[in-house]
Amino acid sequence: MSALLNPAQVGSPLLARQRISVGTEGELVTLTVGNDTLRMPYETALQLSQWLRVRGKQAKRQAGDMSRHWSAVAVLDGLRA
Repeated sequence: MSALLNPAQVGSPLLARQRISVGTEGELVTLTVGNDTLRMPYETALQLSQWLRVRGKQAKRQAGDMSRHWSAVAVLDGLRA
């Protein structure tokens, strides 16, 4: 999975637009931002994802967004038509 981090979205002139991607290498999860890659055990990745989810929901509420829009990320390997 990859995305672009847009500095205008986070309101910081110190950030530059960066390519972000997440992948796996065996039992490790890789997080790449620009040219830097962080490899972590899956347990750490799960903990980090929970922290981000909780704080993201908190920021959403503080921004006044009370919608219940859900999005999903799916791996479609082996999908047959």
